[in-house]
Amino acid sequence: MIHGFRRAGAAGVALLCLAALAGCGGGDNPGPPVVSGEVKIGLLAPLTGGNTEAGRDAQRGAELASRLINTGEGWSGYSPERIWGLTGHARLSIVTLDTKSDRQRAADGASTLVNGNGVAGIVGAFGAEATLDASQRAERLQTPFLSGDAANTALTERGLSWFFRAGPDAADYGGAFLSLLRNAELPGQERRRVAVLYSNDATGTDLNSIIAEYGEEAGYQIVASAPYEPGDADPAAAVGAIQAAAPDVVLLATAAGAGERLGNAFRTSGYTPPAVVVYGAPAEAARLAAIPGFAGRVSRQVSWSLPITRANPLAAAVTERYQHDFGVAMTAEAATAFTAVTIYARAIEDAGSSARERIRSALVAIDLPGSATIMPWNGVRFDGTHQNTLSATAVEQDTDGSFATVYPRDLATTSVNWPPPGSAAPATALSSAGSGTRAASTGARNG
Repeated sequence: MIHGFRRAGAAGVALLCLAALAGCGGGDNPGPPVVSGEVKIGLLAPLTGGNTEAGRDAQRGAELASRLINTGEGWSGYSPERIWGLTGHARLSIVTLDTKSDRQRAADGASTLVNGNGVAGIVGAFGAEATLDASQRAERLQTPFLSGDAANTALTERGLSWFFRAGPDAADYGGAFLSLLRNAELPGQERRRVAVLYSNDATGTDLNSIIAEYGEEAGYQIVASAPYEPGDADPAAAVGAIQAAAPDVVLLATAAGAGERLGNAFRTSGYTPPAVVVYGAPAEAARLAAIPGFAGRVSRQVSWSLPITRANPLAAAVTERYQHDFGVAMTAEAATAFTAVTIYARAIEDAGSSARERIRSALVAIDLPGSATIMPWNGVRFDGTHQNTLSATAVEQDTDGSFATVYPRDLATTSVNWPPPGSAAPATALSSAGSGTRAASTGARNG
């Protein structure tokens, strides 16, 4: 777990970054260097078109990772002269292609990165459909494809040999949501009635299916399930279905740009849900919370956030360096891209090779502790489907204009604050959720 460490200064970020990676796997493997020259990692991200903020941040995160890896001289125990670093024999570079949030461009971009640029692996593609098609193309080209952001369960259910997901899947998010509900109940209190308002796309329908299955197993009543079209300027019909069901909590799967539109639709209807938990880009939750009437009612599920980094010296140092280099705060998209690139660096070191098949084998065998990443995870270890079983989720709630962590307990800085069931009145503080992210999620799946 990432709690319990002292904060490290930004000056030591390169040392921490690679020393953490060195402490796991084959980083101390002696012998002559077998990787030299430029090793390219491809990044597929939406730099124009829709979701450009995510693409820009992902590119920055990936570039920062390569920068630290290439200049990390003096890494304790890493033997930097073997592959990476100023005295090493190889340099890691990022080749970015713009997907324009288009799945065909993402797939074609995967081909360009492999056949035209000779990349050793691909990161991306920051969108469910784009990731689905691009990773399928990478499979045919026998090139590792590592996703940190696309949570759709189908991605790891295809039996692909070359696709890996480092971040949580939708089942983790759904399980965490139900765990939070269960652990926020007071003795003798009725269970909250849940509604799901979801985008009618791969991401939204995936989450809706998971909540329908796991909610029933866990004993929660799903009183409404309403889809909206991601580009719909007026989602009044979906909002009306939620209002008619009068739920205690709304789980909201947001498409890019939908947070504000949905909030305004609720406001126009004269109805504000007692509590909303947002699944999607953290920025969408912030936009929803800024709508009049939603202050203090909005929570969001995250795979990473700035407040969480305070407990992890590596994460704190990296976020400070990111702020210094780019003049803005690090985001979840930047953090996931940064993490994916560092996982590749570790795999290449473990493999002692930049050959794609050797890297794929190293990813299958990789085993990193949570302290070796900047994420609130227990580490990196892929199962038979190539899902990282040690990834985890957190939940933050809007509190006085900013988001504070309420789940899991070991990261929480405050308690979840929701109205009691059947009431839209101001909430009283309830106990925060249980202690283990993946374990708690699994518990929720099992009811």
